[in-house]
Amino acid sequence: MPQLPDPRRYGALAANDELAPLIARNGSGDAAARTELRAWLTRCLDQGNDQEILAALQVATSQSAYRALWDLICLAADCPGGGTRQAIGARVFALPVVLVTATRKAAVVPGALPDVDAIRTLLERHGAVGATRNFGLSNALCSREALERLKPSDAYGWSADWAAGAAREIPPQDIAASAGREQVHLRFLVGAGITPEDAPSFLETAANIGAWGLALTRALVRQLAQPGLDLLAMPRPPVSLLRAAHSGQRAELEVAFNLFASNALRNFRSAVGDPVVALSAHRLEGGAAEVRVSMSSPFDDTLLEGFRWPLHPLDDLDRILTAITDLLQDCRVTDVRVVEVVLPERLESGTWFLRATEAASLAARH
Repeated sequence: MPQLPDPRRYGALAANDELAPLIARNGSGDAAARTELRAWLTRCLDQGNDQEILAALQVATSQSAYRALWDLICLAADCPGGGTRQAIGARVFALPVVLVTATRKAAVVPGALPDVDAIRTLLERHGAVGATRNFGLSNALCSREALERLKPSDAYGWSADWAAGAAREIPPQDIAASAGREQVHLRFLVGAGITPEDAPSFLETAANIGAWGLALTRALVRQLAQPGLDLLAMPRPPVSLLRAAHSGQRAELEVAFNLFASNALRNFRSAVGDPVVALSAHRLEGGAAEVRVSMSSPFDDTLLEGFRWPLHPLDDLDRILTAITDLLQDCRVTDVRVVEVVLPERLESGTWFLRATEAASLAARH
């Protein structure tokens, strides 16, 4: 299959920044550059210089350099102490939960669990907590946007000085379920636990979701259920606080695309048969980028459905393309066309999505 071009732009800030060589070398696996960058990041975190940290990400000129720097930021924030684990310390985490709702009339699911202690007990009973002590969960179901607003120095401070008792609340976010097709929502359970140096943290002991995932699914559905609302909760393994927003968004998009594909294919097959699928990469006017999946039919020009998959700078584009094409193959879709050029936000036709004839025209032009 042809390769989908990457529409993202890296290196938004001038490459003559004094950090640029270090960031590039760190992206190539240079151990000395990694050590120097780690020391610089720790100083920034100690001083609360979040703007300098976020600006450094804009210096990275490739996806690999961006990812390597972000991994180092997360490591510095999650493990205070310059790279050596403390004898005992707090490990702060967020547990993503993808929720699918279906209802005939609009409903609101409160953004707080009525019995978070039952969830904590469930995780302990199924061995997810391991050697972690003073394990606690917030009852708030918080949004991805709330986690994205957290500064690296916040995560660093929470782990470095847990005993200080600083405010660590993240607000809950209600789930608004609209009438009609199934909808996908993303929320997070935030928590922390004290882990000895020689023991695995909750992030490690809860990594095997098969041991506790189904039990947590059932417990969440029981607590959030209401008359007339069909609800499915899909928890994912916990991740550190700074990594959680991207990890959760990836899980949310995979579920949302699965639902889109099954509904759209049902509509096409009941009307005209299998659709033609076009995969295209788009650079948006504000600088963001996305992949679009367009479904159309050569037999009926009025049939056009599509899915927009926003791209994060950390995303592995090949992995996303594989996830999309694997699902289409499982659904026995045989006509999948890849547009090998980056397209603008709006197409020449004025629509968001490509018809089969437009995809063929673009292929012939390029």
